[in-house]
Amino acid sequence: MSVPMPLDQQQILSQIQPELRAVVQEIHIFPSLDSTNAWLLAQPNHCFGICLAEEQTAGRGRRGRVWQSPKSGNIYFSLRWCFEQVPAHYACLGLVVGVAVAEALAEYGLEGQMLKWPNDIYYQGQKLGGILLQTAQPLQQVVIGIGLNTGMSLEAGASIDQTWCDLSEIMQQSIDRNRLIAAILRQLIPALQAFPQFNLPNFKQQWQRWDWLDQQPVQVDTGRERWQGIACGLDEQGQLQVALADGSRRAFSSAEVSVRQLS
Repeated sequence: MSVPMPLDQQQILSQIQPELRAVVQEIHIFPSLDSTNAWLLAQPNHCFGICLAEEQTAGRGRRGRVWQSPKSGNIYFSLRWCFEQVPAHYACLGLVVGVAVAEALAEYGLEGQMLKWPNDIYYQGQKLGGILLQTAQPLQQVVIGIGLNTGMSLEAGASIDQTWCDLSEIMQQSIDRNRLIAAILRQLIPALQAFPQFNLPNFKQQWQRWDWLDQQPVQVDTGRERWQGIACGLDEQGQLQVALADGSRRAFSSAEVSVRQLS
């Protein structure tokens, strides 16, 4: 695997529109951090700052899981976004971020990527990346973390405990991370700017395009109970709807479940 081009603030900013560049406070790039999310959460008055790292020594995924973050040419990205007030549909923000990442990957040239509710990017049944949102203080501020496998070698990913894939292997080319991060910003910033006016019925149509679980058999584990059924999209709160064997439907929130596609 070739040596990845270094992350570069000017390379990223030069590839986004001037009106989007004006939003970004600064891009901080580190050779190593415990966590890009944790670094931004610790910075006072740092709205619209971006943090990137070549590796994370204590990366975290959803529900406290370890996010394997070796120095392998991957993307470890965090953005601190500040809304004027707490958005009415805050629980749907992670879904909106996921669609922005999927569309950025499409802009980069990838086909076949899907979103596994609520926060994973998948390709042909394997995990390509994930998203972690953490609210800051005050609560209308949020740190958005995005991890993408863009240069993960087999050796570096040996300790990952689920099936995964890597964008450079999928596309059979070295990934220009600066270009891909710029594509993410071109999709993500407008989506965040529009989020206070979020319209769930309209968004459900966007989500459906990328919904990997739709009409698939799933198992939902709440930590106390396990349910099996057929995934059938989002409900009116952006929760996962599952049709159960008795004909009823049950909705699950992203905060309480893990979802596994059944073989």
